[in-house]
Amino acid sequence: MLSKEELCGIIDALGALTQDEIYHITKELSLLKGSVPPAMPSIKELCAESEKEHHIVAVSAEEITGAEENKKNPASQVSGEVKDDILLYYISGPNAFPEVPFELSEVIDILELQKRDVNLSSVAARLSKNLHRRIKNLEDKIEVVSSAKVHEKDLENLELRYSDILNQYYDYTFWLSDDMPGLEDEIRELSLRIESLKSAQGI
Repeated sequence: MLSKEELCGIIDALGALTQDEIYHITKELSLLKGSVPPAMPSIKELCAESEKEHHIVAVSAEEITGAEENKKNPASQVSGEVKDDILLYYISGPNAFPEVPFELSEVIDILELQKRDVNLSSVAARLSKNLHRRIKNLEDKIEVVSSAKVHEKDLENLELRYSDILNQYYDYTFWLSDDMPGLEDEIRELSLRIESLKSAQGI
């Protein structure tokens, strides 16, 4: 079975890939190694786990170039991989540790694949917008908790959500060269509001 490190290595070598392309590439790798090819559900599960752990990041076709140039090849015949009517591609994420399979260069020749370029400025802008939305949602939750009887479990939940936002922000700023303006101040304000809420409850 393909490891997360190998998945990152394959994606990193080609810039951006769809789930279906990853499946076809992995199938060819298995044939060259003389091993059993993976089933599509196992590839979907691997991609889902890797995305959750920020080893890979989903992007749209608008954020990469060369998305259509491999259309004629078997590795590019995507079936059903659509989220919100947008075809998804995966790129290496902030927690990626790429490990390129030895046979990958041969597979690239067999499938006649070309490396794609990723518009990281566009990716940074979208991720920044998503983080801003998560911050706003947490601010709204803090307002709800502040106006009701506060339970320690509520505060723990707020802190967990804040910690996840903070970690994601650091992951993204370390990974992307483009700034995410305003987010640092918003995150700092979140921390102050949570601490203020805890102090008011004597915690």
